This record gives sequence, structure tokens and C-alpha cells, in this order.
Amino acid sequence: MKLGTKLTIYLILIITSVLSGYGYFHVMTRRDILTRKMKAEVRSIGQTLRVSLEEISLPREMEFVQELIDAVEEEEKTLGVIVYHRPKEIVFKSNSLEGGVEPFLRIIQKAMEEDLPKEEFGVYKKFHVYSYSFPLKDRKGRNIGGVSILQNTSFVEKEIRKAERDIFLTIFVLIGGTLTFILLGTRKWVTRPISQLMEATRELSRGNLNTRINFKRGDEVSQLADAFNQMAVDLKNAQQQIIQGAEDRLELERSLRQSEKLATIGQLSSGLAHEIGTPLNIIMGRVELIKKRIGGSDVQKNLDIIIQQTEKITKIIQQLFGYVRKKKIEHQPVNIVDVLEESLRFLDYQIQKQRIRVIKSHEENLPLVIGDRDQLQQVFLNLILNALQAMFWEGTLRLSTSLKSISKQGLEEGDQKYIEIQVEDSGVGMEKEVMESIFTPFFTTKSTGSGLGLMVTQGIIQDHEGWIEVESERGKGSIFKVYLPVYEGVKGRR
Repeated sequence: MKLGTKLTIYLILIITSVLSGYGYFHVMTRRDILTRKMKAEVRSIGQTLRVSLEEISLPREMEFVQELIDAVEEEEKTLGVIVYHRPKEIVFKSNSLEGGVEPFLRIIQKAMEEDLPKEEFGVYKKFHVYSYSFPLKDRKGRNIGGVSILQNTSFVEKEIRKAERDIFLTIFVLIGGTLTFILLGTRKWVTRPISQLMEATRELSRGNLNTRINFKRGDEVSQLADAFNQMAVDLKNAQQQIIQGAEDRLELERSLRQSEKLATIGQLSSGLAHEIGTPLNIIMGRVELIKKRIGGSDVQKNLDIIIQQTEKITKIIQQLFGYVRKKKIEHQPVNIVDVLEESLRFLDYQIQKQRIRVIKSHEENLPLVIGDRDQLQQVFLNLILNALQAMFWEGTLRLSTSLKSISKQGLEEGDQKYIEIQVEDSGVGMEKEVMESIFTPFFTTKSTGSGLGLMVTQGIIQDHEGWIEVESERGKGSIFKVYLPVYEGVKGRR
């Protein structure tokens, strides 16, 4: 439930309770006033009757007494009058009173005994009445009888119901007007500002740190808006510091990688000595043999061996120098699909020779990447060639590209867009222990490999601010996934 709605409900409950209490108090006050007024009127009538009846002889003036009480009965609010003369046991009553007056006679007798007026509320033939009873005295002050005036109280109830209707109407109008005022006020001063704060908070959570709220009202909501604006400024400053720190860390990582490469030269030297020494020994041996046996078919055979071993030395040296020397990346927009297609053309002869089926799946309108086209081509030539070597004879090579949104830990918060390039083969696959070592220098599972190809590939991808993931299972093939950040400026073509 919204805050404005809660505030409206609470205020309405409070106002309704207050007005209801006021209405109840007003009705009770009105009832008390009407009751006191009715009693005063009845007492006035009783005083008039007292004076008239005490001046005459009740037994002798019976006709006058009857006319007198009938005259009182003609009053709209008076239900009837009962006059009791104790010496003669005579009872006079108004024509409207047909019978059943014994309870009121007992009240008269009680008033005579106590010599005090009696006031009681009761019922006479389903009529709610107020009875006022008082004793009558003769000229010597002796109680000779009494009078009871029965007043119909229905008019009081009518007045009370009318007052209740008036109060209800007043409360309804006040509540309606107050509700309208509260709704308009809460919408303007509470609901709308809070909605703007919520929308601004959502924008801030989406990464729009330029979001600002402009409230100039001088209240707590304005102070909250100012605090929000200051928080947005602080977050933007913190983001810029994080970005700068991340860039510094990346640059430091590049420097450390280069330093690690140089530090590995010592380790490479021992392996290099072994890798170069053996072919050189073979070359020297064959050369000495040629000197002794010039001519014949053996000459051509020995020369072929010399060429093969020399090419092996050249390949190792080239890979080693490519690893040690850091080539500056030429930052240019590159269509990664074109690079893959060109790499396939370079290896077309090998693919046909092994009878490999190539399946390509490229997402349309892929963005470009920024990097060095030649180095990226070297990466995919190496990955595709490794896949071909893993399948030996026949098999399936799958190449796919797609756009991914990935949250990269250590960089800016939020998702970033990367091109995912998958090179999948149906070859022999790898065990977990092999997968953990494939990027280690000189580690190889091939009898003729140098163990530098995947290491160089990983270094190139890291220099392009990307990374490589490997999935493989023995006997089910391997998948190499390369992730490269996109260039947001231009869309590529399929």
C-alpha cells in the first residue's frame, strides 16, 4: 500500500473518530436539553393543576375537575392526567386513558407518603411516557390526594432522530471535503515527490548516475532530494575512480605479463637448448656423413633429413621470439566473421584432406571488435589447426559467433557486450588434468608439438582485453570459447 494511501486512511479514521465522538456528544446533549425542557413544561402544567385543584372541593367539583384534566389532555405532547382523591377513593382520568392506570396510582400514593414529587419514565399501552406525580393538600396542609401527569416522550425521540440525521449529514460532508483535500494534498506533497524519488532511484540503479531531482520546497522531502543528488554525485565520482583504478590495474597486469614473459626466458632457455640441440646434432651427423659419401641416393635422403630438422628449429625459434617480443597491437575495427572465413580458406586443403565437415553458425549484424587483425587471425588459425589435429580423420568442425552481455568482475559494474567465438571439434577430447596445463609453456600432448601455440594464443587474447574458456571431455571432443569486447560504433555483417 502506498504511503499517501496509508496517510489518507489514517487521517480519515482519526477525523471520523473525532467527528463521531462530537456527533454522539451533540446527540446526548440534545437529548438532555429536550428532556429537561419536557420536564420543565410538565412541572409547569403540574403547578397550574396544583393551584386549581387545591382551591376547590374535589368531591363537589367533579365535573370541573374532569373538564380541567381533559383540557390539559388537549396539549399535543400530554398523553393524559390522573387525579386521585384519597378520602373518597375517587380517581379522575383523562378520556385518553382507557385503563391500566394502577401503576401510576401507586406512584401517586408513594408521592403522598413521602410528601415529595415523583418523576419516572415508563410505558403506558406501548407509549413511552414520562410521569410527574405530586401530592395535593387541603387548606390545613394535609395530603388529600395526588396528581400524575403522563407526558408522551415520542416527540423527544423524533427530535433526537432529526438531530442524528443532521449530525450524520454534517459528518458526511466534512469527511467528504476532508478526504478530497487530503487526497489532493498527499498526491501533491507526498505521493508525487515519492514517485519521482523512486523513478530516480530506478534510473540510478540502471547506471544513469546523471539523474537529479529538483525540489525547492524547503521541507524534509526537499532535504531527501538534496541527499539523493549528493549520493548520485558521490557514486559518479566513485565510479570514475573505480574505472580509473581498473584501467590502472589492467595496464599493470599487462606490464606484469610482459615481465613474467621475460622472467620465463630462463625456463625457456633450458627447454630451448634441448629442443635445438637435438636437431643440430642430427644435422651435424648427417653433414659429416655427406662429406664421406658424396653422391648416390643416400645424398638426397640425407639432404631431406637436414631440411626437416632445420624447419623444426626455425619453427621453434619463431614461436619463442613471438612469445618474448611484445608486438604493439594495432587498434582497428575488425569483423571477426571475416577473420574466421579467411582462416578457413588458409586451411582449406587440410580440411579437405582429412574429410572434415565444417558447420558455421554466425549471428546476424554482429558488432565489430577493436584489435589487430593479423594477431587475431593467428589465434583462430592455431585453434582451428588444433581442432583438425584432434580429429585425425573425418569429423565435424563447428564455428559459431554470437553477441553476449557479461558482467566481468574487476571492471565497471554492470553487463558489458562481448563477441563469443566458439571453435568446437568432435575429436579425442582432453582429461581435466590436461585442460589445466594446456596454456603452460612447453606443455603438449603431440609428439611433434612445441607447447607454445596455445600459450601465445592466450597472450594475444588477453592483450585484446578478452579471455579463453575451454570445455572438453575425453572421447567427446573439445570447445574453445574466445570472448572479445565489442566496438560499439558500427555493426558488422554476416
